[in-house]
Amino acid sequence: MERRGWLRPEVLLPGTFLLAIVVGAGLLLLPPMHHGGVGPTEAIFTATSAVCVTGLAVVDTGTEWTLAGQIVLLVLIQLGGIGIMTFGVLALVLVGKRVGLAHEAAVRDIYTSVMNWRIGQLLAVVLFTTLVCEGAGYVALRLAGEPHWPALFHSISAFCNAGFSVNSDSLQGAGPAVRLVIIALLIVGGLGFVTLIEIGRNLRLRKNGARRFSLHARMVFTSSLVLLGIGTLAYAALEDWDIGNAFFMSASTRTAGFDTVPVGGLRATTLLILMPLMFIGASPGSTGGGIKTTTAAVVWLAARRMLVGGTEVRLHARRISDVVVRRAFAVLFFSIGVVLVTIFLLHLLEGDRPEKLLAYSFEAVSACATVGLSMGITAELTTASKFVLCAAMFIGRVGSLSIFILLVLRESPVSRVRYPEERVLVG
Repeated sequence: MERRGWLRPEVLLPGTFLLAIVVGAGLLLLPPMHHGGVGPTEAIFTATSAVCVTGLAVVDTGTEWTLAGQIVLLVLIQLGGIGIMTFGVLALVLVGKRVGLAHEAAVRDIYTSVMNWRIGQLLAVVLFTTLVCEGAGYVALRLAGEPHWPALFHSISAFCNAGFSVNSDSLQGAGPAVRLVIIALLIVGGLGFVTLIEIGRNLRLRKNGARRFSLHARMVFTSSLVLLGIGTLAYAALEDWDIGNAFFMSASTRTAGFDTVPVGGLRATTLLILMPLMFIGASPGSTGGGIKTTTAAVVWLAARRMLVGGTEVRLHARRISDVVVRRAFAVLFFSIGVVLVTIFLLHLLEGDRPEKLLAYSFEAVSACATVGLSMGITAELTTASKFVLCAAMFIGRVGSLSIFILLVLRESPVSRVRYPEERVLVG
């Protein structure tokens, strides 16, 4: 029987996140939560950015929010991170059951780690994995010299790829050890829960020599390494040859939104390199945003197939289902549309200033991909523009996944009726 109303997965996901934003904004408005510089706009914007694990801020996190306000903010970040991981895994399980059993066994291999688990078991493992990673991050940051509260706050914020920091300059003054721990947390958080399960499973089976990663995991590893390498080399060549700093900015750009240098001071060419990395983002079932690494990989493989000819999209002796290819293109074009509309609205509401095109475009991509990096214009925007960014963060966080789930649930069965073919000129 088809579920109705709020029980439908494509409605439950945005509804849950919207409820968390409303409750969080109400709590942040309370007098004990701030030092007097927060109104409804600031509270709603901050709650949206926290629940959507983005990191864009209109007030300074470390100075404007009291300790109680920072605790509320951290709870919202944690709920957003765990929530998107949980819904992401459930979506993958749903796809595994619908596509894997209905089509070829190669697709089913992607989901063998979790598709037979109970929902309660999934949630328990998500919570356990999150707490272990964040706990390890807290201990490592303490050993690196961070005080108790910043270590806890930054550990949760990094694993959830939120980018919020209690420091006014983010991590620009952090030492190499702190930056290394943050990089490890945001990369692990951005790999995706299904991939983390596969890593743990293969570590357990290592003694028996039964290690084998699914095509999904291999695509995650390969695409993540390629994007990290491209970002690192491009940043180092365009800005400076500090490889450590370049690697941090490359990793943070795709997922977390922490910065070690003022983003507004970067060259325009560097920003143009960073925007596609932000747009792609992290991996499915993770705390990171963007269209996801595997989506970009599938689109790339399909485009290459179209250019060189061939009837199948293949990788590592496996065929990628046409259904998956269509969904990847749907997510890509949906996300491009959201970014373009956001850029248009920002220009329209801010007075159509051509000299701000790059800044508004960077802000729009950062919001839609839930990255959180900014050229320093967020607090200067009008109230209407701030609400546009709120909508962009919300759609960027739950929109693509909701559309993905909707496509899975509403997918029509394969028709045996074939209509006459007719050519259309393109290009």
